[in-house]
Amino acid sequence: MTIRSTTLIGRLATVCALLFFFTACGGGGSGFLEDNTELTITTAELPVASAGASYTALVEATGGYPPYAWAITNNSGTGLKINNQGFITGTAPVEGDYTLVIEVIDKSDNRKHLTTILSVITGPDSLAIATTELPTAVDGISYTALIVGVGGAKPYTWAVTNGGGTGFDINNEGILSGIAPRSGDYGVSLRLTDSASTHTTASFVLTVDGDTPRPLAITTTSPLPSAEEGKAYTAILQAEGGQGPYLWSLVDPGGSGLRLRDDGVLTGTAPAEGQYAIAVSVTDDTRTVPSTLILTVSSTLTITTATLPGGFVGTPYATVLKASGGDLPYFWTLIEPNQSSLNLNSAGVLAGTPTTAGTFALSFQVTDNNDAIAQLNSLVVIQPALNAGTAS
Repeated sequence: MTIRSTTLIGRLATVCALLFFFTACGGGGSGFLEDNTELTITTAELPVASAGASYTALVEATGGYPPYAWAITNNSGTGLKINNQGFITGTAPVEGDYTLVIEVIDKSDNRKHLTTILSVITGPDSLAIATTELPTAVDGISYTALIVGVGGAKPYTWAVTNGGGTGFDINNEGILSGIAPRSGDYGVSLRLTDSASTHTTASFVLTVDGDTPRPLAITTTSPLPSAEEGKAYTAILQAEGGQGPYLWSLVDPGGSGLRLRDDGVLTGTAPAEGQYAIAVSVTDDTRTVPSTLILTVSSTLTITTATLPGGFVGTPYATVLKASGGDLPYFWTLIEPNQSSLNLNSAGVLAGTPTTAGTFALSFQVTDNNDAIAQLNSLVVIQPALNAGTAS
């Protein structure tokens, strides 16, 4: 009897010990110990930022024991911050490369660090809203305006962050539209976000005119904004007066292949180089007004100079670089480094007196009136100086 009692007590003790072990190890209802992978930051690099623009980036981790706590232990003076979901936010600093040290901590106090470079750019690649003012609206009339974004990484996403009571909306083509409210001035704020999640904002004052509408008239005049062959094209046709809403129609595309929406948005892919007469009309509640608008399409900007003539040491050298397409005037620049002793002026004249024989690599760039850019990499061969025997 004693032996049985001792055996039973021993067995109960063993069962209790096992239950305590599983409970203490966090077995919960499963009765098994969790097998977590090592805590790791999976984000390798940060997206590029635009100087002075709002910046958002997501840093992610796996393994360890969530939830995580995030911190930027060294922001190199950028002022950027990170929340516990891993979102880095703030305003990008001036152009340059900044070292950021980011730390993640799990609930078991495991820690991992990421040291990465944030690149901040400026200039034409920076995301910006180029439109500076809105056209005036008329009380109760359909309203359409094109808001232009530049730089960043396309495609763009637009949003109205504050309509100011106008009820206007904006689509991802940048077309702001709606029925104009009562006469007065309205504050409208817009946000532009690119595919790298960089965003920027702009605010406008919309003036709504409540005067008696003037006679219906198309205010868009020739020429239309120029287009580049094969590129997407959008223009907003404007009218005033009459008794809205307006209804636009494409009477004759003139061979351009473009389409005109009911709200006055002319869109499509620009045709071949040339000029196109596009006939349109706008109708209100009482009448229809026609107009013919000229669209100029330029070909893609291209440097047509294929090779450079050779020269001789000590002999003056000059040649003119040629380009086609784009919109005149052109502006030429010579990209450094340049070891040839030759210089290029803005008109495309490459000239100078060579001082050293050899084969030199030169890089040129031409910019047109619409800031389109084309580049050429070429070689110029400079021979030793001409002597009397060679000259004869």
